[in-house]
Parts: sequence; structure tokens; C-alpha cells
Amino acid sequence: MFEDLHPPLQAQAAVVESNRCLNCFDAPCTSACPTHIDVPKFIKKIGRGNLRGSALSILDANVLAASCSRVCPVQVLCEGACVMHRYNEQPIAIGRLQRFAMDAFHASGGQLPRKTTEERPEKIACIGAGPASLAAAAELRQRGFQVTVFDKSELPGGLNTYGVAEYKLPLADSLREIELIRELGVEFRLGVEIDREAVLAGLEREFDFIFLGVGLGAMHRLGIPGSDHDGVLDALQLIEGYKTGRIMKVEGRVVVVGAGNTAIDAAVAAARLGAAEVSILYRRVEEHISAFDFEYKHAKQEGVRFYWLTQAVAVHASEAGIASVECVRMEIVADGSSRPVDGSNFHVACDMLIPAIGQSPLLGLLENCSGMRIEHGRVVVDRPTGQTSNPKYFAGGDCVNGGREVVDAVADGKRAGVGIAAMLEVAHV
Repeated sequence: MFEDLHPPLQAQAAVVESNRCLNCFDAPCTSACPTHIDVPKFIKKIGRGNLRGSALSILDANVLAASCSRVCPVQVLCEGACVMHRYNEQPIAIGRLQRFAMDAFHASGGQLPRKTTEERPEKIACIGAGPASLAAAAELRQRGFQVTVFDKSELPGGLNTYGVAEYKLPLADSLREIELIRELGVEFRLGVEIDREAVLAGLEREFDFIFLGVGLGAMHRLGIPGSDHDGVLDALQLIEGYKTGRIMKVEGRVVVVGAGNTAIDAAVAAARLGAAEVSILYRRVEEHISAFDFEYKHAKQEGVRFYWLTQAVAVHASEAGIASVECVRMEIVADGSSRPVDGSNFHVACDMLIPAIGQSPLLGLLENCSGMRIEHGRVVVDRPTGQTSNPKYFAGGDCVNGGREVVDAVADGKRAGVGIAAMLEVAHV
């Protein structure tokens, strides 16, 4: 049901593919990667049969390289920058080669290396156990600092564990990768919600620095009549439900509202879980969707139907469940926005409605962090270090960038880890 979106390379195919790489001196693929993995270096090592060395080269830049090899939009990052495009050739399969090296590393029982044998007494708390915090925690622990990661969920990993479609990143693979970080000596305190000023004050007393990798909050609600019905389940709830085994099957007609990457994930998941029909409603036109083009094409291959210039205005239900979503046709006006067309209402048959219209910022928690500057729902940081306007706090990931890719969160976390370490090492001199 949830077979890999991109099956892993076999050994011979990996060697052949690695030998296509031109080992460019300027390596635009490396520049295009937010974590700046040395792509030619790790690919060359695959070609020479040095899979451990290849994996360690990758991990030096990106501690969550296994998950990133599966979920990164490589078509617009490293592979999008590959010089093979200049010669009208297929780009090197960088993502699949990275996965090949990382799968071999995990299969061999590889461990993350420490950067020092020294144990430092300074303590750092990481709030949230998603990619940004995991990257910061690993960087700091590799340098000998004492790190504790807090998260309200039962399992670490954030959206990697709970919010990325299973056909991209299985839950078990997310947890396997995190286990390497735990083995470094990072402590995880799970099922702990940091939601009150008093709790934050306690962390400030206990820890030298605090890293905020809290991501974003709940998904935005539709806010239309009937949208509080039990048959309405937001996209992240659906994905978390089937990844944790609470949702094993979807039946009937499913309607998804929104056209971002999460909406696509939810629609494809519903189709694979058995839905009779899956449709996506979007209030603008095809050219305006925020989902990556390859995600959109994949959804069409899975049989997902798209309604363009369509906005949901009400949910109609009975005691038996949802019956339909009332919609209105939209039109694009001179300023580029869309507006309803009077008298154009129609109904789309529906048994389950899935809103996927973005997430809200965790302003409640962030505003409890005294002295922290927040603009447009995002934490403002010093970009090179990740430090906030409150010098005790650093931050990264979606709470800073508003919701980008896993690899961006990893880059933020690593950068903050280096920044915290630099401050502590100066103080130690």
C-alpha cells in the first residue's frame, strides 16, 4: 500500500550512476543544498566502494541525511542544479545515491562520530524533537555538551515521524535515524509539554542555553458552516493517524481543500488507503499551486482529481455523515486575486473532508519567552548563529522560516548548534 515513491538503488546501479558524476570543481549541487553536503565527494566514494566513508562525508553536513534523501525536493535543489542539465542529460540521481549510502550505513550498524572525547558540563535544552532540534542536539553532543530534548509527543522526530507521508518516509526509518542521536548521549524527555511561562523559567535556571525548534502549530481551520463535523479531519491528523496505526482504511469519497505539498500527501494517502474517489479543491488556477510540480504530477498519476477556481463554502451533513461540500466558482480579477462568481454554487459529493490550508504559528509559547522578537508569527534570529533577541535562546526550523523543507530545518539546527558551541567555548577559555 505504501511502497516507496522512489525505490532504492541496487549496488550495481549505484556504482554505474556514481560514475556518471563529473565531480565538478565548483559543485553547484553542493551550493544548492541548504546543508551544503559535499556531493561530488560522497558520490566518488560510492564509486570506489567506500560506502562508510561516503556516509560519514554526508553526515558531517547533515545528521538527518537518511530522511532528507527521501523527502528532499531534489528536483529543485541539488539535482536541479546539476550541470548535466547543460548537456540535455538526466541529472545525477543524487537523492537516491545519498539514500544508498545511508541505508548501507544503517544496515552495518554505523554510529555517529564524536568531534571530541571531552565531556563538557554546560547544558543545553532543545524544545521540540523535530529536525531542527535534532540537528542542533547532535551538533552540540558531538562537541561534548550535555543536551536534553523536550517534546510533548510520545515519539521524537516531529513531522518526520508524524507528518511526512509513509510512502516518502516510513515511521520506522525516522525513528531509526533518531536512535543514532540518542546513542550519542542526547537525553530525550518525551510527553513533556513546555507551555507555561513558569516551565520556561525552570528551564532557564537549569540550562545554559535553550534552542527552540518547535515548528508550527495546528492547521488552520476552514471556518465555514459545518466544518466542525466529525467527518472533517485535517491533513496532518490523517497522516499521523495512518502512520501510527490509528487509521488503517479510508472509504468513500474524499475531498481535500488546498493545493500545497501537504494537501498532495493527504490526497495520495487517502487514495492508497482505499478511498473510492479523491478530489482536491483549489480557489485559484493550476499555475498558482504551492505544491512542487513533481508532487502535483504524482497526485494525478495516483488518480487524484483537481477542481480549479473552486472554493468550499459549506459542509452539508446528516446523521449518517457528510453528504457533500458546497462550493462556489471563482474567477481571477485584474489584480491577480480570485473572487466568487455570483450564483455559481454547486456541490461535490463527499464522505470525508480534509482541510490542508497551512499551519498557524505557536505564538502562545513563543510569547512566553521574554525578550524574544517575533515578527509575522516568526522568531527573528541572527542568521549566521540562530541566536534570538533574548541571548539565552536560539531558534531554527519552521518557527523561524515559516514552514520550509526538512533540510532547511536541519541547516538551521546545525548552524545554531555551532553558534551555541562557539559562545560556550569562548566562555570556557
